[in-house]
Amino acid sequence: MAHEYDTAERDLERAGMTLSRHPSEAGVDWRLTLPHGEQIEAWEPGTAGLAPPPEITRFIRSILAGKRLVPDPPPRALPSEEYGRFEELTRRLVRPPRPAGSGAA
Repeated sequence: MAHEYDTAERDLERAGMTLSRHPSEAGVDWRLTLPHGEQIEAWEPGTAGLAPPPEITRFIRSILAGKRLVPDPPPRALPSEEYGRFEELTRRLVRPPRPAGSGAA
């Protein structure tokens, strides 16, 4: 079973990245997906490793900025002010269709 890892604040997600851990009988496969879809993979023997190996860590160290990675972090909440602006923009862009014959030629 694969588990996604991120900071509690979802810093990797905001950077357009995903980090997942895929345990198997012989070891753990870590996969980092970068913003444009490229994947970096690193394998570790055994299944006790709960931190990504250096091959992965070097790509995310600056984004983590010393924060802890957590398995399956909670979804990032959309700030209510940001959601309100989204709703207003949606109302402006999506208008109900006009009845036939009511528009100008």
